[in-house]
Amino acid sequence: MIEIPYVDRLLQVDIPLKNLIFDQSPRDVPPAEDFDQVLRRALANPVGTPALRDMVQPGDRIIVISDDNTRVTPTRRIVPVLLDALNEAGIPDQDIRVIISSGTHRPMTEEELEEKYGAPVMSRVPVLPHHYKDPDSLVSYGVTDRGTRILVNKHAVDADFRIAVGNIIPHHPTGWSAGAKAVLPGVGGEETVAQMHFLGSRDPALGRLDTEMRREMEDFAEKIGLDFILNVILNRDGLLVDAVAGHFIAAHRVGVEKSKRVYGLPIPALADMTISSTSPVDFDFFQADKGITSAEPATKVGGEIVLVAGCVEGVSPAHPELAGYVGKMTNDEIWPLLHAGETPDPLTGAEAIVINDIKDKMSITIVSEGLSPEMCAAMGFRHVQPDALAGYVRERLAENPDLTIGILRQSAEVLPILEG
Repeated sequence: MIEIPYVDRLLQVDIPLKNLIFDQSPRDVPPAEDFDQVLRRALANPVGTPALRDMVQPGDRIIVISDDNTRVTPTRRIVPVLLDALNEAGIPDQDIRVIISSGTHRPMTEEELEEKYGAPVMSRVPVLPHHYKDPDSLVSYGVTDRGTRILVNKHAVDADFRIAVGNIIPHHPTGWSAGAKAVLPGVGGEETVAQMHFLGSRDPALGRLDTEMRREMEDFAEKIGLDFILNVILNRDGLLVDAVAGHFIAAHRVGVEKSKRVYGLPIPALADMTISSTSPVDFDFFQADKGITSAEPATKVGGEIVLVAGCVEGVSPAHPELAGYVGKMTNDEIWPLLHAGETPDPLTGAEAIVINDIKDKMSITIVSEGLSPEMCAAMGFRHVQPDALAGYVRERLAENPDLTIGILRQSAEVLPILEG
């Protein structure tokens, strides 16, 4: 029996060895022995910038831009080390703020903030939410090189020095997470974030860096002045492996190469069916659909992606319209509305385009209790209850005894790489 992670339990599936062509998860890389020392070493030996202590001076107002609870970045351990390093450079806690780079996600609750950042951090510095739709929270800051109006959280640009914290993993549609992604979409306004995602919809990218979307993000970071990053690489258990610090492009690229050693997964061939388990990234479908985009390059055209994701908050508290776009509109219908500015949530439209493109190439089955059979049917997906997954796989094998099956674990964070 093979066990497939699902929210808080394991689903057992029987797959004959002759049918199973890969079963991949992030590599089991041993964690660093000293968490704090790894971070301190990165801060003292940055890539592309002077050491942090030589870049700030007493009196500077510092903003730390760091992710929300949809990411596994261990911020409650990273931020204290960063605060201490700033203190040693002459910056007291009273001159430091943290802002959540939540992009268009829903705001975190107080309980979630305390879990993510820890009471010691929250007692030292203010931890501020980002409201991407609130005009009073945003300022206009020129345009990117592609003509996109820069709407950005005012706390980010009011600071004298900006530091982004993040975790580097493969990410759709930006190619890789972290780096400049902390500011766009992290602290961008709705209009700016939507324009960025339009670029991603035109040129979907998982594991690539040479994309218009990445260039847009880095233009944004350059314009607002992202001064420094502290990015980590984690193993599959969420434990620290390594860290990079410094310039938001140069240091990020070094970190990507380190991350590939954990999350770049070789596969021998494309599968007829890829079972893609997103746990622990299974808050909602807007996050869990990364398990679809990572399974696409591992699956034959005309094959099937079986997404195993709890989606405990449904389609998305912030983007419920996604179900309507995916289920009721073709991309030929969505694109004109986006260009005309006639969509109430343009980011959702951009996301739907990506899912529709994949749905046109292969079938998608959703294994979830958070999405109903009716909701899945409306989006053009087959639905299977979690406890019925084993039976569903047996049925598919009975239909085709030569069916090839692949498994991706932690699939919202992996990059399948076809060998040869």
